[in-house]
Amino acid sequence: MRPKIALQTLAGIALAGVLWLTGASVAVAEHALRTTPDGRTPSVDLTPRQLSAQESGIGKRVPDTPLAGIEGTTHSLYEQNGAHGTVVVVRDPACPVSRRYGPRIAKLANHFGRQGFSFVFIYPSLDLGHGQRVDDARKLAVDGVYAERGSFALAEHLGVKSTGDVFLLDRYGDIRYRGAVDDQFGLGYTRDAPTSHYLRNALEDLQAGRPVRIPATAAPGCHIDADPAFDLQMPQLQAGHLLS
Repeated sequence: MRPKIALQTLAGIALAGVLWLTGASVAVAEHALRTTPDGRTPSVDLTPRQLSAQESGIGKRVPDTPLAGIEGTTHSLYEQNGAHGTVVVVRDPACPVSRRYGPRIAKLANHFGRQGFSFVFIYPSLDLGHGQRVDDARKLAVDGVYAERGSFALAEHLGVKSTGDVFLLDRYGDIRYRGAVDDQFGLGYTRDAPTSHYLRNALEDLQAGRPVRIPATAAPGCHIDADPAFDLQMPQLQAGHLLS
């Protein structure tokens, strides 16, 4: 059995077990496997669920991390820090959950980018080409750093598990929220509208100086292997380079 197929088989067994425990249908797990891109393993979590803050790294200080932008310029995580903090968004336009959250992320970035928060978009996937990252950045059309190299290193520091993950860091670089954007989209399901606005609430709480009410959730999406060695396989670009 090939490794990727084995991983998908194990993921299917895990998904079925989770759904059995929650009383959901195994057919939903099978649908989740069918709706992930070929060769990609889905996250075990089909829907967001609240996680332990301590076990999720809440309060951990993320080290400054060098980033090479898709346009060829160099950045670092800390130089992007806004007055209130930084949002790190995991993006993968080849993953259905990540793709569907693009407009929601853009709306949040446009609003909170004017409220003292900066945004960093990372693409920890070797399945994406440079042109796909550029196209995603153009569709989002919001101010921020869109990282090419350095995405995997930062993903490891953050503990990224899924393409649905977003992280809110305070102005000191400490993780104050990690998890899903909200609960509207998941693997094998879609709500008419979100009922829990996790990231928006976390941004409002941090801005107001309040403890984040729900600091950690699971985030449905495609599984991420955050191995910093993969950064060496990312393209090296000259400053000012951007595909037309």
